[in-house]
Amino acid sequence: MNRTTLVALLVASVAAVAAVEPDAVPITYEVLSIDGKLFLENEPEPSRLNPGDRPVSGDRLRTGSSTVATIGVPTHTAVFRIDSKTSCTLAHHRPGLILHVERGRVRALFGSFTGAEPRLVTTPSAVLAVRGTEYGVKVKRKGATQIVVFEGIVEVSDPAGVWTPVIVEAGEQTRVKPDQSPQAPSPHRLTPLDWDRGFDQPPGRGRDGSMSPGGRGMSPGSQSGSGPGSSGSGSKRRGG
Repeated sequence: MNRTTLVALLVASVAAVAAVEPDAVPITYEVLSIDGKLFLENEPEPSRLNPGDRPVSGDRLRTGSSTVATIGVPTHTAVFRIDSKTSCTLAHHRPGLILHVERGRVRALFGSFTGAEPRLVTTPSAVLAVRGTEYGVKVKRKGATQIVVFEGIVEVSDPAGVWTPVIVEAGEQTRVKPDQSPQAPSPHRLTPLDWDRGFDQPPGRGRDGSMSPGGRGMSPGSQSGSGPGSSGSGSKRRGG
């Protein structure tokens, strides 16, 4: 699904805000589209979701292989593009928290928002706070997180609030490992379409800048090495 389509879904989601109480708990989500299989992992057994279904905060979702699903959150003017083999929880136990990504890849698109609290997305190793932006987030098996910002600004902090947050602007990325500080932001040169195709870096080049086999960058399942701005150093950090 391209960015134009995702923006159109966000506009449609925003149009529904007037009919929904902004501070309603639990939050109601809407399945906007599914290409493949989207599962509701609640007890006693998983079930299939379909476009138009409305899961609520606290529900756990999982996408199947070769699946792309989009979830809208009208009250928070947000749309999430969820890639294959991704597990996430629709959250509300913390003010402003609307999605917890446990593993996999998500692209988030946020419209303007007038709420008092920032909108939050979390992973096992990071807290992402925004008001209006577009970014990609990837979570590996052990919780290490990559955040790639396409538009706007994202504040990235650790879940315990021990380390100084970093501010990641459009065209920048950061990585966060469990129990470590976010890395200093670095350029990424990715487009939303690159991200949707599974690239973690510009297509055709390896992490060291050399051409990768077959002209492709890293795939979603590839292992990441250490990148620029190693965690814990605190250098070039601009957040506060």
